[in-house]
Amino acid sequence: MKKLLALMVAICFVTMAVTTEQSAKNDAAVRNASLVNEKYKSCIDACNACIVSCKSCQKMCTQMDAKKMARCIQLCKECVSICRASSQLMTLDSESATAICKECAIICTKCAEECNKHDMADCKKCATACLKTAMLCNEM
Repeated sequence: MKKLLALMVAICFVTMAVTTEQSAKNDAAVRNASLVNEKYKSCIDACNACIVSCKSCQKMCTQMDAKKMARCIQLCKECVSICRASSQLMTLDSESATAICKECAIICTKCAEECNKHDMADCKKCATACLKTAMLCNEM
């Protein structure tokens, strides 16, 4: 009986040790994810804001004269795609994040230049968001 009790106590201690170790690993992973997110936070936030602005601009341009606004619509679509990819790769702390961010800056700059050619408020807002994103992505 004493041996059985001792065995059960030993099993409990081993289980607690494994659980504590796993919990510590999970805590470390959360801390590391937070550090990664902080590392890229301003750029991720800019990319996400740019996505919202570009979608709004694209929608507005489509409702106007789609043929006249074709270049603006196309660049907004491209900008949404590259900003989404950049944001996701930064969130993953991918080794490719910097390279994608450089491309993101190029497309965002093109989109901003096109949007600045138009007088609509959505285009101006999009241009501003794109320029901010381009600046932050270039700093990566």
